[in-house]
Amino acid sequence: MNKNLLGFWLYIVSDCITFSVLFILFLSSNSFCFKNLIFNYRTLLIETVLLLLCSYLSIKVIKNKKNKYYYLNIIFSIIFLLIEYKDFYHLSKINLSYYTNNYLSNYFVIIGFHALHVIISILICLNLLFLNTIEKNFKINNIIFSIFWHFIHIIWLCLVLIIYIKK
Repeated sequence: MNKNLLGFWLYIVSDCITFSVLFILFLSSNSFCFKNLIFNYRTLLIETVLLLLCSYLSIKVIKNKKNKYYYLNIIFSIIFLLIEYKDFYHLSKINLSYYTNNYLSNYFVIIGFHALHVIISILICLNLLFLNTIEKNFKINNIIFSIFWHFIHIIWLCLVLIIYIKK
């Protein structure tokens, strides 16, 4: 097995553990009865579609070996992050922050940690754009990137179920 691939899988396992702990903390926090009033489900659907498109594009890079899919991935990732920022900004405007209660404290941490992963994916994408012009390990690098994107969108789907949909 490729040592980079093994190291990557160890990273994914450690990230799964971290997100699991964050999910447990979130689920153990008191429920927030006004969540239907502060979360926009249409926006949530748009964010979900953006992340699923990014996963799809990460596969298209491997199949077609075209860098244009990286650019689209970066654009969709940035749009996702801007929507997340808008949501955080909206919450701050109505005086809801991580100081408000345990629910919102855990919400900001887990959503922020996920957003950090999206930022990391943008940096990986930029790195691969540079590497793919000079490197011969095109396939393994892009497989790792694709797995990372699938991980990000699976975590997002868990977030949607646990944070936004759970009653």
